[in-house]
Amino acid sequence: MGVRALLLIAAFEVSLRILGVNSTASIVAFSLVASGIMLESRRDFEAVAADLSKRGVKAQAPAALVGKSGVKHEFAFAVLEDGGKPRVVVDTELSVREVDEMKVLKFYVKVFDISPDNAILCVCPGLGQRAKALANEYKITVIEDEVPRNLIPKAAEMAQKMLQGSPSSSHRPGKQ
Repeated sequence: MGVRALLLIAAFEVSLRILGVNSTASIVAFSLVASGIMLESRRDFEAVAADLSKRGVKAQAPAALVGKSGVKHEFAFAVLEDGGKPRVVVDTELSVREVDEMKVLKFYVKVFDISPDNAILCVCPGLGQRAKALANEYKITVIEDEVPRNLIPKAAEMAQKMLQGSPSSSHRPGKQ
């Protein structure tokens, strides 16, 4: 874990003590820490993209992709074919509680519009039951972990597996 992340966690703990740890203060403090963690994870995804690019794979982090609708969608990470078609897209959701089905729906709308071969949603701490059912129905690969920094290497590993799979083993989210 980077020095910045450790400082953010320490600041989070101090904030909770100073603020008396009520639920509103906890959520505000968590939001501040989550923002810092997201900045750290963005750098980590950039490192993954740079590593893949060195090996001849076109990868971007963050990735801004234009969908069929003409809307530009942001993803934490994407692997693209030479022509620009997305092969794998990855996004993250951090929450104080389980991530609900609305976050899965939000991700699915972006995925549906850009039509990648594979989609990965990284969530912390995890998905609720209805959200899991929805992700399964929409063929979204979900990676869950209680530690946000653990999500990046897991997502990179999963993306590598998806890229190595045969075309018949990949699946389009939302398609049967």
